[in-house]
Amino acid sequence: MVLLKRFSLAIIGLVMMLLVAACGGTTTTGSGSTPTAAPTTAPAAVIKTATATVDGKSVTILTDAKGMTLYYYTPDTTTTQSCTGQCLVNWPAAVFTGTGQPTAAAQLPGTLATLQVAGGNQITYNGHLLYTFIGDKAPGDVNGNKKGGVWFVATTDTLAPVLKTASATVGGKTVTILTDEKGMTLYYFTKDTATTTACTGGCAQAWPPLLNTGTGQPTPEGLSKGTLAVLQDANGNQVTYNGHLLYTYVKDTAPGQTTGQGVGGVWFVATTDTPVMK
Repeated sequence: MVLLKRFSLAIIGLVMMLLVAACGGTTTTGSGSTPTAAPTTAPAAVIKTATATVDGKSVTILTDAKGMTLYYYTPDTTTTQSCTGQCLVNWPAAVFTGTGQPTAAAQLPGTLATLQVAGGNQITYNGHLLYTFIGDKAPGDVNGNKKGGVWFVATTDTLAPVLKTASATVGGKTVTILTDEKGMTLYYFTKDTATTTACTGGCAQAWPPLLNTGTGQPTPEGLSKGTLAVLQDANGNQVTYNGHLLYTYVKDTAPGQTTGQGVGGVWFVATTDTPVMK
């Protein structure tokens, strides 16, 4: 009887050992048997920032990965590259060759994106296509600023375009007019001076002033001549073109309308040929 019990216990023990072995039964401790995920590496930043002196002021500029200053070109639009051929030899486009969206080494107040152009995916900042300049030889150089009145250093404060251009018929002639970002025609008021607005109160309700709401200088798209600036007046930081304060008109209800032309003999459509205020 004793022998039978011992034999039964031996059989049970053998069965248990076989079951444990079949289930991969030895237990191990430690992390050696647990697969470890490979560490992920963040994509390298293609846009950096630096401090530079531009127009006598210390500003934070945008640079490429090598620290070379980046610029924008006012004849470009948010959908079209106007710098081609020899222009691109002198002003190489900042092209993004990675996947996803371009990144910056520091947090930017504006937006980085890309636009597909003939040379690849060109980097944009707040809608402005970005370029370097072959005349800059070292990081921090800003030799391209204001070249031809159409090239400007891109800074962290560079705003999305507040002024655009369009073709319209004014006085029976096809001209290039100035518009706001929504395409509404801009006008100037001959009673204004270079330092003072004559349109406030009820006048400014009928002729809303074009205001610059950011901290940087106003930027255009599709503009190859003339000067944009800001005048702080009773209406706020009002945008000027060649010294003329700019306004829209409430009776224009769609882009391309110029119903304010000649009103009272003192309101006129602002065009790219509007002369400098004297």
